[in-house]
Amino acid sequence: MSNLVISDSMLSILLFLLNLLGLIALMISSKRHVDTFQHKLPLFLSRHRLRWLGLLLLAIAFLLTYFSHQTGYFVVVWFASLTVTAGLVYLAMMIYSRFYIK
Repeated sequence: MSNLVISDSMLSILLFLLNLLGLIALMISSKRHVDTFQHKLPLFLSRHRLRWLGLLLLAIAFLLTYFSHQTGYFVVVWFASLTVTAGLVYLAMMIYSRFYIK
């Protein structure tokens, strides 16, 4: 069985994307934003499923750090990307609620 080799930059991008998608799913499923976004989602994506999907994506991103060859470095990268994506998702929600909700 061959080991999957991912470069450091690819793993950083993968962690960023998994954190971004996980936080988007968690933010959309929150009580505050459920009225805004629930009618725009497919019927099979309930609030409960979105919450589990978001938590699963964040857990996968966290577990990827422990299977890398530089665990300590990627824990820092994971935490930094989690912080940046949380800020981006929050900023996007604020802009959306400010300019697109009437």
